[in-house]
Amino acid sequence: MEQIKRERSNNFHHVYQAFDSLNARFYNLITNTTLPIEVNLSSISKSTFQRYNKDIILPNKHRIHSLHLSNPCLYDDISSPIHILSQFLHLKTLSLHNIESKHLEYLLPTLVSLPRLSSLSITSIDIIVNRTAIYSQIIRLPALKYCSLSLKGSHYSEVPLPILDKYSTIEHLIINHGISTNELYNLLSYIPQLRRLYVCYILNSWTTYMKLSPFVLPYLTHVSLDLSSISFAVFEEMIIDIFHVVHVLHIFIRNNNDQMYINANRWEQLILSYMRNLRIFDIRHETWSRNITTNNQMILNTPTDKFTSSFWSERQWFFTQQFIQERDRNCTIFCSIDPYRRKYYILCKQIHPSTCLNSKKTHLQSVQHLRIDNENQIIDCTYYFPNVTTLTLENSLSCTRKLITINLNHIIPLKQLTKLVIKSRSFSLTKIIEVLRFTPHIRTLIFESMPLYGVNYKSIQQNQTFQLVSNTNMITNVTFKQGCTLNKLQLFVALCSRIQHLTIGHDTEDLESIVRFLLKKRNENTSHLCLIRLVSTCPFFLTTLKTLIESETLLTDYKLKKINTDIHLWW
Repeated sequence: MEQIKRERSNNFHHVYQAFDSLNARFYNLITNTTLPIEVNLSSISKSTFQRYNKDIILPNKHRIHSLHLSNPCLYDDISSPIHILSQFLHLKTLSLHNIESKHLEYLLPTLVSLPRLSSLSITSIDIIVNRTAIYSQIIRLPALKYCSLSLKGSHYSEVPLPILDKYSTIEHLIINHGISTNELYNLLSYIPQLRRLYVCYILNSWTTYMKLSPFVLPYLTHVSLDLSSISFAVFEEMIIDIFHVVHVLHIFIRNNNDQMYINANRWEQLILSYMRNLRIFDIRHETWSRNITTNNQMILNTPTDKFTSSFWSERQWFFTQQFIQERDRNCTIFCSIDPYRRKYYILCKQIHPSTCLNSKKTHLQSVQHLRIDNENQIIDCTYYFPNVTTLTLENSLSCTRKLITINLNHIIPLKQLTKLVIKSRSFSLTKIIEVLRFTPHIRTLIFESMPLYGVNYKSIQQNQTFQLVSNTNMITNVTFKQGCTLNKLQLFVALCSRIQHLTIGHDTEDLESIVRFLLKKRNENTSHLCLIRLVSTCPFFLTTLKTLIESETLLTDYKLKKINTDIHLWW
């Protein structure tokens, strides 16, 4: 869905590109309409941005309702819209991804002047030393309803918010970074209108929390929490203090030794005493072990059979136990199944048959990301995942031709996929091309490791299927998380000739030759490429890269930026 939204927000830019060079009548049709403009600058070249900014963005600041930025180089550009955001008085949605803390600290105070800003998403690319300062600025935004934050930094931030004379209007809050209980309590005390809360990781505070004054969240109905690092007793206190009116509860616990999380009697007491409004109870409890004997003993001693009492069945809350093996680890999973509400699902090798604690059938409509760790589970799978858009093929997977062409399509709609992650080192180029042939709408392709050992690079490009995939695929973003060679990169660039963004991981040899190849003006396969990210480079490579570009005149108008150990090149 996020990918679809981004594509829609780019429609105006595509219309502008299509009619920009035509006559004045078409130009006036674009510029004089009163329709709101949605601007997405995430996949745009430097030259196109400069023209688009001059002709569309700046003259139509009053018409822009949505603005999305994710290119870290764009924040430095003096002409970037972020430097005049206070003039975008009709802006409703703002997404700032891969933003540095220095830009964020400058930008947030200016957002107070935007009377219609109702949606804000922030993802930092470097360390945020003082997250409390960020929270206090966000609370001051006058019309904010939706807020999603992913702020890098220490999980523990015990600096309290200053006493503010204003409360936030936020109704939907997503926290995609670790946060301590103190920090969370402090923040929530200023968001009385909150209705939905998601926190990816909660930790115990270093110090005991001392509530300065009690507060209530009377409208908070939907809560989703990762409780892997806090005890059940601490969670109980949170329920009593701030989550007692919740209607829908999703919780995830991983490798937490507190057995109270799977104690049916303790849950019954908590729900009956403090969660009378609860109508959906969704839990996933994972315990991992490298010793199969220990894991089996743990299975025998797990008290999850108590979740079959009338208390649970009357509320239509049903559960299952799974005993799976993933690479060299074993796992016991206790989770809700009626219906299955999570966005991801893992197909792994079963150590023992799953124990279904009720007779209800699992529904998998909610799954958007499917991870496959064992090919036999695909063959035996009785479920269908109609809404999957992201597929991950794990490292322990050993695929056969039949699995890809027949079995895989029985459990997911391959033509619906927009993102493919390949972790399996056993994947040959032939298998990769075969998968891409049946997934024509893939936009993002990620390799955890670089396959293709023993490939004849010249002959494979003459293959009819290779040429078909090269002419039809829509891949624009490619990532090699580990090092790659020039020959392999040349092959993939020929296969993915519409690539716009390329990320190359560490351990890559001969980066100079790779950059030289990618920036060659006569290379038709890289004509759409406009952004390269080099991960974990050596301290002096920025200077080397700049010298290479200028000495050989590979680029004339470009931006070169280093963030931590990563280098970003945009042109």
